[in-house]
Amino acid sequence: MSLKADMRVILITGGCGYLGSQLIRDLAGDPHFADVVIRILDNMQRRGYPALMNLPTEGRYQFIEGDILDPVAMRWALEGVDAVVHLAAVVKTPFSFDHPAWMEQVNHWGTAQLVERCLDARVTRFIFASSASVYGPGGVFDETSICRPVGPYAQSKWRAEQVVMAARERGLRPTVLRLATAFGYAPTMRFDAVANRFAYLAGIGRPLTVYGTGEQIRPLIHVRDASRAIRFCLAHSEDTEDHIFNVVGENVSVLDVVEAVRSVKPEVRIHYTEQDVLTHLSFAIDGRKFERMGWEPRYTVEAGMAEVLALFKGLAALSAEFPEIPTDSIHNHT
Repeated sequence: MSLKADMRVILITGGCGYLGSQLIRDLAGDPHFADVVIRILDNMQRRGYPALMNLPTEGRYQFIEGDILDPVAMRWALEGVDAVVHLAAVVKTPFSFDHPAWMEQVNHWGTAQLVERCLDARVTRFIFASSASVYGPGGVFDETSICRPVGPYAQSKWRAEQVVMAARERGLRPTVLRLATAFGYAPTMRFDAVANRFAYLAGIGRPLTVYGTGEQIRPLIHVRDASRAIRFCLAHSEDTEDHIFNVVGENVSVLDVVEAVRSVKPEVRIHYTEQDVLTHLSFAIDGRKFERMGWEPRYTVEAGMAEVLALFKGLAALSAEFPEIPTDSIHNHT
């Protein structure tokens, strides 16, 4: 396998988000990218300020507060760029049912506009962070499986994928990563997906609400493994471009996540309730195509839950003194 990372400037859109905040640090510590300028673009709507704090001193960073939908910001952002890692997206899935037009505008049309501006600027290397949710429910899916996305988030990601891959005919050199749902610690955290949400609730002494039987399968990946997957594709561009890859650490049930939390906090309480339409999705993805390229996951769900729970050390005992307040349901579509 060839190794090629002769890049001077890498643009990370959404670089202050959950995955972005980890990736920009990992790039600085990766010898393949020792002298690369890491250009971060983010509109800061999710208040990802921690991403910019305490960055590694060995990193060469630039930051642009701007939006992928803003042509002026993107013209500056793409100046002199050798590769783009496109992470910017609206990701809170239940919210997408209330605001599908915004989801479509950012995730689909925002990606389409970014692709056009990349081609105009002669930036051809393009890594797109898509989602395993494009497959829809009910099965074990590989990259040849038919996609039947459910809901505005998954549908917008699927349409964005089609735009990205169609641009190959015009010179784009894309890699599409269908990422499992990320978990684990990163400087800018997310707690709206099942694994991190369960760790958070247990950490503050609240019960975990399981909808239905809890046997629904979810593909998960540690955020540092997701970062490693992106860096692998950047470093092995000639072998990974023009491909779609599933990227997954483990396919686990919701009950498996509960047990991972219990392995650290055995006293955590579990509430079962009726399953609703937003929580019934169950599917797994086959990641062997990407693993055959030479990448493999390193972090388990158990390790990730222990890591996140450690962030809330000391809260559970005090929080238990308060009366119990019903928690929201846990939705996991990303």
